[in-house]
Amino acid sequence: MMITIINLIIIGCAVYEPLPGLCYTDKTGTYLCLKENPLKSIPDYDRNFNCINNFYNEELWVQCMNPNNDHIWDPYYKERRDFEREIIEQERLRQIESKIENIA
Repeated sequence: MMITIINLIIIGCAVYEPLPGLCYTDKTGTYLCLKENPLKSIPDYDRNFNCINNFYNEELWVQCMNPNNDHIWDPYYKERRDFEREIIEQERLRQIESKIENIA
C-alpha cells in the first residue's frame, strides 16, 4: 500500500509526453514542450580562407569555392545544417503554440 502511494506521488509529478512536442503534468495541464537549446558554438565556414589555404590544385580549388559543395569541404556542415533545422522546428512549434493560445 505504501509503495503504491509513493509511486503515485512520483508519477504525478513527472512530465508525461503523450505526443511528440506535447507535454502534460497534473499541476499545469497540457502544454507544448519545447526543448531548450543552449547556444551552440559552431564555427563559421570561411570558404575563401579554407580553399585558398588548402588547395593548390586549380580544379580542387574551383570545386571547393562552389557553395553547392559545402557538404564536402565544410567540416561543420552537418552540425550547422542540423542546428538550423532545429531552430526552424522550434519556431514552427512557437507559431503553433501562439495559434492555440489565440483560439483559447
